[in-house]
Order: sequence, then structure tokens, then C-alpha cells
Amino acid sequence: MADLPDSPPAAAPPAAAPTADLSAPAAADWAWDARRAAQLGILTFARFCLNTMLRVVYPFAPAFARGLGVPVTTIYLLISLRNFAGLLSPVFAPLPDRYGRRNVMAFSLAVFSAAALLVAGVPAVWSLGAALVIVGAVKVIYDPAMQSYLGDAVPYHQRGRALALTEFGWSGAFLVGAPLTGWLIARQGWSAPFLWLGVGGAMGAVLLWRALPAARRHAHGTITIGYTWQMLRRHPIIWAAALYMLLPLIAQEALFIVYGDWMESTFNLSLTGLGLATTLIGLAEMSGEATAGWSVDRFGKRPVVALSGVLTAVVFLLIPLSAGSLTTALAALVALFFMFEIAVVGAIPLLTELVPEARGVVMSMSFGAMAAGRTIGSIVGPAVWARAGMWGNSLIAATVMLLAVVVLVRWLREAKQGAL
Repeated sequence: MADLPDSPPAAAPPAAAPTADLSAPAAADWAWDARRAAQLGILTFARFCLNTMLRVVYPFAPAFARGLGVPVTTIYLLISLRNFAGLLSPVFAPLPDRYGRRNVMAFSLAVFSAAALLVAGVPAVWSLGAALVIVGAVKVIYDPAMQSYLGDAVPYHQRGRALALTEFGWSGAFLVGAPLTGWLIARQGWSAPFLWLGVGGAMGAVLLWRALPAARRHAHGTITIGYTWQMLRRHPIIWAAALYMLLPLIAQEALFIVYGDWMESTFNLSLTGLGLATTLIGLAEMSGEATAGWSVDRFGKRPVVALSGVLTAVVFLLIPLSAGSLTTALAALVALFFMFEIAVVGAIPLLTELVPEARGVVMSMSFGAMAAGRTIGSIVGPAVWARAGMWGNSLIAATVMLLAVVVLVRWLREAKQGAL
């Protein structure tokens, strides 16, 4: 495979190219003051609501099935449909660049809120399925727009810290969202969490609209799906960025989707025990996000991400070796998700600077690749588990993770701070 260029030939300017800024202040104006902290807090809160609805469907799928009077396999089918919705990311890629980061984020949160409130008001299989598909689509609209906004607003040497703070909206879904969801289901029924998620999404949309700078329209040009394809042709490095995000998510999902079965069959864990293990994973993710934030800014995005990717692959192989002790298995899982978060979260600020003039396209393609990775991993994981057990899943996960490191080292180049 030929080298992927970091920049396009100078003689091939794009038709209908966007102007530089969209909805964020200039990066040079960034300061860690109370107003910026509030903006990051709002962005993180909105992500927390989205990710809670996205993630709690796994541990509480049986409760949803019982409440609806359907087999749990029906809920799994809805989850698969949700994952496929994430593959629409390239279709949504032009939106943040065309309409502005703030506008797209606020609108997507409003749509998410309406979907959650639909389930609360009309609890049924069809409404839950529609809401899950919508949240899968909103996820790949909101996240790239948010990452692009921070890429516009935060200097490169500070971007890892800012992005890591917003990543608490991911781990917080397990640490806070999952326990609250269980508490609400036990007291108010399976659909109760959706009412509060809908309210939270609406609050996030309003707060985001008021707190973030107003969007500025492009001076010229119309951004379309054709523009996205043009950027992909002019900047092959975008494909490498998407491939890097695809591979780790295949690896993680291939193992994570069967980890509950493995823990139950190996250690005879109860649902409560599995819940506690999930909480530990949430803590590991949060620790990894925090570590990614300061380490990539201090030591460089590329070397930190590459090292954590190699270590993640090693820990994948340690999972089946830990089957003799629950304590060892939990320690291995904590180490796995800690290193994995650094490998993924630490790469995001690197990706935001690969093609600054098409940042929205880069991030949308990357998040679409992550959705594709989850979809592939969720199909491959159970099939391998049924035939080869945890050793098979671990070997595949480790191999795919090492391939991701190769992509990173071979084709993704880190921006020089002096150029910003």
C-alpha cells in the first residue's frame, strides 16, 4: 500500500471549499477560565445523556424485555439496528461544516430528547427500537461536531486535556448512568429512565445553545456529500484515520460482548456481581481518559497512543490467562479498559489536526468507522466465542489491535505545534 499523503497537491483546490471557522472562537483565544469550563461541562453533560441511553441497554436488556413482554433476543436485534444506524456517519459528515458546530449539536440533542420522551410516553417495542436507532444516528452527529468544535477552539497542545474532559461523558454512563437507570427501573418501571434522559437532553440543547458562540456561516461554497467524497479523494489520510478508529473498536467489541458470559461461566457471578464489575470498568475508563488528557499533551499524541495500543494488545492476551482467579480477572479487565481508553481517546486530538480545513469530515468518518467496528465486533465476537472460547476472542482482539498500531505508526502524522 502506498504512502498516504498528509496534505493534497497544491494545484488541486477543491470546488466549493469551506472557509476556515464555523462556530468556534479562534484557538489562540482559548483560556482555561470559568466560561470555558462551563462550556466543557455542558458538552460533557450532553454526551453523558446520549451515552447513558446508548450503553445501559446492554446490562438492562432483560429488564426491558420483561417490561415489554418480548424475548431478550428482540432487544439484541434492536441493539444491532442501532449499531447499523451509526454507519450513516459519512452521510452526516457535511452537517457541522455547513451549518456550524453549535447548531448541529443543539439540534441533534433536541431530536435525541424527543426520541427518549417518545419511549417514556408510548412504551412499546416500536418506540424503543425507533429511539435506539435515533440515538445511534445522533451519536455520530453530535460527537464529531463536538470534536470539531474543540478542534477549532482549543490549541493543539491543550486539546488532549479538553477532549479527555468531555470523554467523562462516556465513562460516566457506566459510573453514574447505569446505577441510576437500575434504581429508576426498580421503582418506576422499565421506561422511567427515558423520561429523565429526555429531560436531560432538552436541558443540554438549551444550555449548549446559550453557552457556545453563535455559528458563523461560510463566506462561499456549498458543502454536500459530494464535498465529503471530494475531501476523501484529496486527503487519503482520512481513510487511514477511519481505519485506525475501526480496528480498536472491532477488537474491543469482539471481547466485551462476551465478557459477561465469560464472567458468569468462569466465576459464577450474579447479576449484581456483573454490575459491580461493570462499575470497575467505568472507573478504569475514567482513569484512562484522565491519563490520556495530560499524557498526550505532555509526551506527544502519537507515541503515547502507539504505546498504549501495544499494551492493550498484550492485556487482551492476558484475559484468558486470568481465569483461575476472580481478582486477577478483574485486574486484567481494569488494565484492559484503562489502556484501551488511552489508545482511543488519546488519538482524537491527533485526528482533529490531520486535515484542519475538513475537520468535520475527518471526525464524522472516524466516528462512522467506530460504529462499523462495533457492528463487526458484535457479529464476530459471539461466533468466535461459540467455537474457540475466550482464547479465540483474545487472540483476534490482540491481532486487530496491533494492526491498528501499525496504521498509526505508518500513516498518521502528528501536527507540529509551531504551525498552529
